[in-house]
Amino acid sequence: MRLQRLATATAACGLIAGAAITVTTVQGSAAPAQQTAACENTRVTLYPGSWTSPRYGEWNMDVLVCPTKNPASWKKESSIELNATADNLGLTVAEDSKLRITETGQNKWNRFARYEATFQSQTCIPKVGWPCRAPGTWKTSFTITADKRTHQVKVYMHKRSTPAHTYVLWRTP
Repeated sequence: MRLQRLATATAACGLIAGAAITVTTVQGSAAPAQQTAACENTRVTLYPGSWTSPRYGEWNMDVLVCPTKNPASWKKESSIELNATADNLGLTVAEDSKLRITETGQNKWNRFARYEATFQSQTCIPKVGWPCRAPGTWKTSFTITADKRTHQVKVYMHKRSTPAHTYVLWRTP
């Protein structure tokens, strides 16, 4: 009887030890997966418009943020699409949108890149197409950070400017 209890206790200890080794192995293989962060597309969207009328379209700025890589290597692109409201008011895109890096860097907490985005619009008499006002520049700037430890990505908006005081760059549709 005593021998059987000893055998049962030894077997139970063996199972617990085996489970502990299995758990340790699983946790050990999960740690490197957390260190290699996948790249994440970060989109900043603004809506050109005016103080008195609806939005004129959508301006998207996309940055593929890879938290473990140099911010200068993050891929970026920008696009502007105006809607029928803008067309009815004679507003057109005179020069496609551009997104450029103004500064990159890192500190002991995160990697960051500062961006400046611009596009030019022109306003002409609707349906006639002339005379037109000189092209005006829409501009915004923002910073994207990627935490070195958690790989969390954050966007910080800075200033926005429009070609005339009646225009606005809205944050919501």
